[in-house]
Amino acid sequence: MKVFKNGNLMVVTDDRGIIDCEYEKAAGLYLEDTRFISRMILKSSHTLRRLHTDFSWDRIETHYLGRSKPGIPHYDIAVSECLRAEGNALQAELTVRSYSLEEVRISFEYDIICVFEDIFSVRKKNDSYNELESSRTLSSSPPRSFQYETDLERDTVENSLTSLSLEVRPGQIERVSGKLRLGKYVKKDVVFKKMLSERPVKDIVPIKKTSLLDERELGDLKMLMIPTVYGDFPGAGLPWFATVFGRDSLIFGLQTVDLLPEITRNILTVHTHLQSKEEDSQTEAQPGKIVHETRLNELSLAGRLPFERYYGSIDATLLFIMLSHRYYSQTNDWNFIRSIKNSIMAAAKWIDTYADLDNDGYIEFAPSGTGLSIQSWKDSADSVSFSDGRLAEPPLAPVEVQGYLYDAFKCLEKLMALFEDEERATVYALKAAALKENFNRDFWLESENYFATALDKNKKPVDSITSNPGHCLMTGIVDEDRAEALVNRLFSDELYTGWGIRTLSSKMKRYNPFSYHNGSVWPHDNSLIMLGLIKYGFYEKARQLARDLLKVKDKHHDNRLPELFSGLSVSETSGKLIEYPTSCSPQLWSIGTVLVISKALDA
Repeated sequence: MKVFKNGNLMVVTDDRGIIDCEYEKAAGLYLEDTRFISRMILKSSHTLRRLHTDFSWDRIETHYLGRSKPGIPHYDIAVSECLRAEGNALQAELTVRSYSLEEVRISFEYDIICVFEDIFSVRKKNDSYNELESSRTLSSSPPRSFQYETDLERDTVENSLTSLSLEVRPGQIERVSGKLRLGKYVKKDVVFKKMLSERPVKDIVPIKKTSLLDERELGDLKMLMIPTVYGDFPGAGLPWFATVFGRDSLIFGLQTVDLLPEITRNILTVHTHLQSKEEDSQTEAQPGKIVHETRLNELSLAGRLPFERYYGSIDATLLFIMLSHRYYSQTNDWNFIRSIKNSIMAAAKWIDTYADLDNDGYIEFAPSGTGLSIQSWKDSADSVSFSDGRLAEPPLAPVEVQGYLYDAFKCLEKLMALFEDEERATVYALKAAALKENFNRDFWLESENYFATALDKNKKPVDSITSNPGHCLMTGIVDEDRAEALVNRLFSDELYTGWGIRTLSSKMKRYNPFSYHNGSVWPHDNSLIMLGLIKYGFYEKARQLARDLLKVKDKHHDNRLPELFSGLSVSETSGKLIEYPTSCSPQLWSIGTVLVISKALDA
């Protein structure tokens, strides 16, 4: 599968650059969580032989050869087809070079199938996504405009590719072009929809150079960008997550704020406008809570899935506070921090009012809607288990989330001082100190010399050995005298593969190197651990992890760091990287990881 994008229009092709869902199920033209077109194939009045396709972040160019007349001995027509994404449109330009001795008349048309499919129906991830028709073919080779309308939305395709013909004289080059413009009109008030802009994305300029942030990485990041009226916002991953995700974007900000502060500012701005102002059990919304996911697909607009604006994330609000202070520390942009003060205060109030369900000083989640049952970063339903394989029962207090809470308290202490509220600053300083003391007592597994992955509904430590405690190093909550034991376990054979740190120890009952969260390796997970290794002075371990992740990038089939990969060790595979079949590429966290690797190598 290949993807290109420049704005809100996304194009998915097979590995040859062909847009046809008969060959690649995900192929098509997508806009705002809807597949508008599932087939777009160039047809010509002359028989053309397809040569190869060149791929870029915002376009593909396919090359063909043909004969001006049947039976002549040599190919004498060269054709190139350039498809370029630009905002909400796909631009098509055809270039014909003639080496014939006579004038050549050649015409083209596109075989186009309009389907207007919900992206969740295309994914077919589970039965609930199949409630919408999996195929809704409305037009083949549509006329100049086509429209699909429901009570919720009106989707349109404007087509200027219906008649493309050229007359090319010997030795000449001629071009013809047209475009498909896609549009979605939503018939109800949707905050996210009103944010979107139809423009292409802007150039990304880091404030300083790093050797690992090359044109390939910048192109991938541009593909992920969603143009909004508040600036370009990074989507989570292609092709399925080309939208706003709270946790993903905020962690990317933590990874990159020192190099890309403008993107961090855009992330914070968009989240202030999507921050919840009300309670809604279906969408897990609570006042002050930062959004987890936004969608414009038909199932979500109709309320059959809760993802139009879904708040089922226990950590995004904490990450928002953490990133707000890190942005200020990096930029001294007081005017911006002052402009989002109300959102910061609302996020802090959410912690005090909603996050601690039983007033024990820890943040827990207990799902109340129809969305995610696990609301920390490992959000698979089976990702929080005891060492013997039993699933832990909610409310659950994940270990890394308590680290984020400690970091958020320390950030709020400094932010309140900035806001000249010394009384609140003192309160948050005391909260942080108490949390650190209690955490190192209640989460520590004496028998394992390691931290529990969570506390369950009975406050029993969940004794599985996972990568999650590694995040706590980044936040500073780990007592100094326990940091070395934590690091040694992270780099032990049960967790360290030679490529990176597994999500779950190979000694645990639920370990599976091909699972999503129970034994696979996630680069972003490792990047947050790397930041913690640097913070606590384990520089050589940070460099070892950075170098091993770079090997993954080199060995991955598209030379990218993937979203995740198999947890099989280097020795088990004789040095071959075993990939995860549905890993997003490009993926936001993994691009951010490349920049953290650069920091680790320089540490």
